Amino acid sequence: MAPQSALGDHALAYFPSFYPHEIRIEPLDPEGAAREFVNKTDPLHVYVGTAPRFSGQIPEHLKSVESLKSLITISVNPRSSRLESREARCQAIGQAAAALAAPPDVIIHPYPITPYHADYLGHADRLAPGTATRTPTDAPAPTFRAGADASLLSPQARVQATDWDVSLDETSVSALQIDAGAAFNGWPAPPWTKEGWVQAYTLLRPALSQASDREQADELYGRLTHNEFRDRTEQFNLERALVAALIGSCERAVIGYRLRQEFYTDDYSDGIENLAVDSQSGLNSAVFLRTVKLKDFLWNGRLRVGIHPRPSAAWNPIAGFTDAAGRLVWSTVGDNAFLPIPFNSRWVQNRAEIRITDESSIKRSVRVPDDALMPQTITGRLAPVGAGHGATAKVLYRLSASNFSDGSVMETADLLYPYALAFRWGAGGQDVATHDPEIAAATRLIRERLRGVKLVRVEETARPVADQTFTYRTPVIEVYLDNLTFDEQENALIAPPWSSVPWHVLALMEATVERGLAAFSCGEAERRHLPWLDLVRDPAQLKTLRALIKEFAQTGYRPAALELLVGPETAKARWQLLDRFVEANGHLLVTNGPYRLKAWSPDAFVFEVVRDFTYPVGLGTFNGLAYPARALISGVERAGDLVLVSADAEFAVKQQRDHRIVRAPLRPDTLRGTLQPIRPESHYVAVGRDGRVAATGSLVRQPDSRFVVSLPTTLQSGDFTLLAAIFLDGNAINPAIGRIELRNSAKAGRAGNATDAEGEP
Repeated sequence: MAPQSALGDHALAYFPSFYPHEIRIEPLDPEGAAREFVNKTDPLHVYVGTAPRFSGQIPEHLKSVESLKSLITISVNPRSSRLESREARCQAIGQAAAALAAPPDVIIHPYPITPYHADYLGHADRLAPGTATRTPTDAPAPTFRAGADASLLSPQARVQATDWDVSLDETSVSALQIDAGAAFNGWPAPPWTKEGWVQAYTLLRPALSQASDREQADELYGRLTHNEFRDRTEQFNLERALVAALIGSCERAVIGYRLRQEFYTDDYSDGIENLAVDSQSGLNSAVFLRTVKLKDFLWNGRLRVGIHPRPSAAWNPIAGFTDAAGRLVWSTVGDNAFLPIPFNSRWVQNRAEIRITDESSIKRSVRVPDDALMPQTITGRLAPVGAGHGATAKVLYRLSASNFSDGSVMETADLLYPYALAFRWGAGGQDVATHDPEIAAATRLIRERLRGVKLVRVEETARPVADQTFTYRTPVIEVYLDNLTFDEQENALIAPPWSSVPWHVLALMEATVERGLAAFSCGEAERRHLPWLDLVRDPAQLKTLRALIKEFAQTGYRPAALELLVGPETAKARWQLLDRFVEANGHLLVTNGPYRLKAWSPDAFVFEVVRDFTYPVGLGTFNGLAYPARALISGVERAGDLVLVSADAEFAVKQQRDHRIVRAPLRPDTLRGTLQPIRPESHYVAVGRDGRVAATGSLVRQPDSRFVVSLPTTLQSGDFTLLAAIFLDGNAINPAIGRIELRNSAKAGRAGNATDAEGEP
């Protein structure tokens, strides 16, 4: 099917891809970004990664957004003789925290889970040991290790290069996500990547010196990642127990976090709008690029994006794109099956749709069909699983296929080959020739839990567009997993059958690495003294890759893993397409995403939109993720056995070319600025005096628009803190939390009088 341009037709009901027709990404330092924002002829639209550095006042036409950038920790020197006891360590951490001088972008917060984590409600009552109270002491103030950020230290703080007591460190959230298994390239991220308890474990577990503490933390973390809990109450208690195990020894503690401030132009003519801001990656996200539009264009226009810092990572979708610039590039050209929702820890369907099956909600064994395919460890060969195999979950996907940018049509081999790569390069160890530790980390969940994959059918749908009809292909694939959860979305995120890169480009990269010409990852490139594989910016590598393409076009090469799915003639045709593509474009970054690489230099990367009607995702698909509404708790009160919560809604309203935030009572007829109804999700957590979560549940909306908590009849007698929050359209970030102290009488199921109430705006 030949690509069709839609640039000239304003009347089409469906318009492929997203708003800007060209995106230009430029590495800029903060001073350069400040200058380009006031460029009179071609101003910068947005600066991603940090704040520009202005010599004077910030221009009035600029606005900014905030997101969680990093966590700030204090770690105790394990060699300090003064801090051998837990009591001394806790005291030192408390004193060190008191010696900090927080700049405007730093929030003092002595707990590893912050309001920018979607699981904050279950931890909002907690404080870290050693920082809840500051009792006077005669002990000398601890000495900080040299090298700490001086802006975080008060003038009285003592600093030493050798004989130090505590180290003040800052760890970016993106680094924590990578350590937790998120690759930010072609591999799916673990479902819980943005959760606070995951990042707390990743950050604090390495500091535990005692084997018993490490074992306890590992056991709790394993139960959470393997869904070994009955309900949300037990899940919260496991999360809280995990954090307690991580901070209980006072060897490392989170004492605050830093916010990232990113600027964009809100100018009447040259400004941008419709921004979706991720709570943890800010404007460096795939959803931002799929919602942002220029004010002067309903669609179309050239978007100019600055990025900091300058790129350093290689461009390959297997183990590259690992720096900030690379992630932004991949978000532009790649198109993962699911995309992270900006304002919670869930994911939105992009190129994969989940279908409910008879086995979906039943937590029992599911038979894996004999002819389902499974990659073999080490070789990666896709072979039938055979008889007598089972799984605990089955996920049915409908996949939105489209052509790749070299003209090849997506087939089953493209969807399944990433599984073969995961098992071939992720299994084994350093003594295995086909192994890369970074691929192993990114694919661990796939290899642990995949039990089989089967193509059910390929559906075809005709869509009339203007005076033409286009046919869309939808592969339907079953994936079998060992993953004990009732959460359909979590199952779907483990191992989706998807690839943004065709099998022949993946096979080309694999052959290059196998022949010792390059390495997939930065770590392996350094260890083996090889180039880091790059499909675009290294002329010497491109020359080598082009020679391999010509060789494979002659022989009809296809990897052994695909021998059941791809014949020699089909393979020859693929290699010939790729040869023509690299000849015409000068690079090998072939994807099926919404933008294609058009030009590049050290100073700019230019991408052009795909206005091809085989591309199945169109304008407006993700607009509901821009400008999320937020609930503000206006009152919490007791009425007999019930707790009543009142709330207002805060949301953006468009006025001509501007947006302003308004506040209104939250009622069923309250509409967002897009005139869409606001959907509230309400949750409560009841915490006992022993620090355990005693009950969790949802609030029920009443006819008078208030929300009511009806405590479970099984709640034991005693004193409880009840925390309640309302998430509008799923927005769980920086929530307003209503709090009330309850005394439950000895009679089961009935509660006594409330002793205090407060609403946190």
